[in-house]
This record gives sequence, structure tokens and C-alpha cells, in this order.
Amino acid sequence: MNERHLISDRMRAHYDTVWKSGDAWGLETSEMDQARYEQQLGMLAGRGYERALEIGCGSGCFTLRLASIADRVVALDIAEAAVERALAQVAGAGPGKVEFRIADAMQYDPHSEGPWDLVVLSETMYCLGWLYPFFDIAFFARQLFNATSSGGRLLLTNTYGQAEKDWLLQPWIIDTYRDLFRNVGYRLDNEEIFRGTKAGVEFSVLLTLFHKADAAGAGT
Repeated sequence: MNERHLISDRMRAHYDTVWKSGDAWGLETSEMDQARYEQQLGMLAGRGYERALEIGCGSGCFTLRLASIADRVVALDIAEAAVERALAQVAGAGPGKVEFRIADAMQYDPHSEGPWDLVVLSETMYCLGWLYPFFDIAFFARQLFNATSSGGRLLLTNTYGQAEKDWLLQPWIIDTYRDLFRNVGYRLDNEEIFRGTKAGVEFSVLLTLFHKADAAGAGT
């Protein structure tokens, strides 16, 4: 078994264990997270999307909102337990509108079902960056760019860590992920900071919306 498969197995085992314990991060119930999802949705307002890809859908809290603006949503998560919860979350979205895949995003070929009018990575990049080498992360970002339709969008959200021990969430790492997507070709549309309090702790979340310029350079 090669190193990538070992990493994938470790990632899958970890997040499956987390989701089997329930809503471990309170994403389904906290007022802060519901407000964050609404702010994310607001950044995407003003247009509809034919095909949307959500990577790291968790229990489907934002997936349901995506189904309100996209004709078809494909949502991926590496944890089977997360997808089981997500299926219950989006039961009212309509038959065939949301399709789930139990998949490691690093092994999923975004071209296979693309091109995509919208790609969403909400609290996903630092999870991938936890174990995968930076080369793999950069290649992954470029593959998403290539699989995005001309004029399509990508929404990237990541929480800034509050303490030195939040190794995966250090601001200089979070900002590097944002810059990576600019470097592979996406162009910045809008960027906002969401701030909220959860369990007595103040959080700041970087919300970045990109687009892929069309062949004629429109939308630059």
C-alpha cells in the first residue's frame, strides 16, 4: 500500500470516528454556524448554478442551502457516517437534486462529472493539509480550477485559529490556502470575515469567493 492510500485510510478512520459520535462540532445546532452558512449563501446570491460540487460536505448543513441555488449538487465526504447524517439533512431537497459520494477528495476526479459552475470547500482545506504534502494540495487546487467552467465560481471558507496550539488553523496557513487558489488561476471576487461566538469562544472565519475568467477574459 502506497503512502497516499495510508494517508487516505487514516483520514477516513479519523473522521468516521468523529461523525459516529454525532454532531461533534455542533455544526447542525449552533446559532453561530447557521449564521455563517447564511453569510456564505449570501456571497453566492444573485445567480443560479446548474452544477455545484461541495467537497467535505460533513453532515450536509450547507448542502441543503446549496440545493436552493443549484440545479444539481454533488457532495463529497470521506466519512461514511457523515454522509449518512447528510442524507437525513437534505431529505427535502428533492429527488436527484443532491447526490452524495463517500470519497477522499484527493482521489476524486473533478473532471469526471464536471465542468462545475460552483465549487465549495467549507472548512476543508486545513483538514486536507493536515496529512497530505503541499505538492498534493497544490495539484488538487489546480485540478479544481481546470474542472471549473468558464465564469464559474469557487467559495473557500476556513476558520482562523485562536491559540498557538491550533496548529492547523494558524492565520498564516489559512491565508496561504487562499493565496494558493489565486496562484492556480482563480480571480478574487469578494472576501469577507465572518465573526461569531460559539460556546463562549469568539471565532473569525475567512470567506473568499473566486471566479474563473471566461476564455475572452470577461469578469476580470
